[in-house]
Amino acid sequence: MWLAALTGGLAWLLQELDAGSLDRGAPTRGPAGDALGLVGAPIIVFFTLSFVSAISSRDQVESLLALKEVFLFAAPLVTWTVFRDPQRRDLGREVFALGVLGAVGLGIYQTATGAPAEGESMFRASGPLGHYMTFSGVLLVAVPLLLSVRGGLKAMAARLVAALAVAMIGLTLTRSAWIGCAVALIVYFITGFIRGAGEGLVPSARGSRTAAYVLSVAIGIVIVVILLTALAGPDALYERAASTFSLDDPSNRDRIAMAATGLKFIRAYPYLGVGPGLMEARYPAWVVEWAVRDTNPHLHNNLLQIAAERGLLGLGAWLWMMAAFVLVAWRVLRAQGAAGIGGPESRAALAALAGFLTMGMFEYNFSDSEVLMALLYVVSLPLAASAGLRSAEHGGVSR
Repeated sequence: MWLAALTGGLAWLLQELDAGSLDRGAPTRGPAGDALGLVGAPIIVFFTLSFVSAISSRDQVESLLALKEVFLFAAPLVTWTVFRDPQRRDLGREVFALGVLGAVGLGIYQTATGAPAEGESMFRASGPLGHYMTFSGVLLVAVPLLLSVRGGLKAMAARLVAALAVAMIGLTLTRSAWIGCAVALIVYFITGFIRGAGEGLVPSARGSRTAAYVLSVAIGIVIVVILLTALAGPDALYERAASTFSLDDPSNRDRIAMAATGLKFIRAYPYLGVGPGLMEARYPAWVVEWAVRDTNPHLHNNLLQIAAERGLLGLGAWLWMMAAFVLVAWRVLRAQGAAGIGGPESRAALAALAGFLTMGMFEYNFSDSEVLMALLYVVSLPLAASAGLRSAEHGGVSR
């Protein structure tokens, strides 16, 4: 991945050096401006601060090994390089949809044939990813991108796969993914009404778009309900949903204890944190007395975990990075509109990021490499879309 990233970076540098010889009426930067630089700066700052946190920790080797996630962040550069062409982006989404379909099919088979673990009301499928939380997290990120596929039968097929993926998220009984998926779907459908700069939408077109949304939602709900009822039954789902905000649930009480413990770490190490990857080893010595469990691998919350391990400086850089991806997607969406070139990808990016961040309030999904890889692919597609557009075609859009 890094070889691909370095090759892409060299191509970008050569293009920028040659920009002076291009026609002044056709600048190379798209509606998001220097999109790669916009997201590249916070990524560099975040991992620089993470490195400083690691070498200042009590276990430098363990902390430095925990920074292997930096390799995943070659994904935005690779996506930016490969998927500038709209046809390539369409092909990429279609291949992605086939992969999701295979994973969901395996998950449904596991659910239909697997035996529940002790204390569980039903089997929690992991698909091909080894754990049901990882599986649900990847599907959560995938659903908005599946909904963005265009082209008649391909779009219908992708929406069917998206409905199956939503049902599979329900079957994993992962409550944080349920909430995140709901937020992602809401964001995706709301952004469908964003108009591009100078774009008009006549009332009849607006009405037909609303009707199409209502029909898609109705069909999706029918598919989801049928699958959930057939494979899970309403009782198991109701019990799991009812426990979401109940303090009688030990996992909920323990999450509150994790938050209290995390705040202790932040107060003790406010700037650079205790060190990346050291939470599991240090947690037993810092855990509050009323916690349900004395050990935990992480704090089940992105904000608390990053602040505790990498300090408030690291948290600030991480929030800057997330905001940069949002800004790039919003600029492309606002310039092109929901139906324009790059618009569907931007809607998917905004929705996937909203769902990911929502799930991250209840789970440390930033550390899950499979989820992070899928997310980085989805949120980097607007980077590619912006690079593939000439800003001269979008007069009035600032860079």
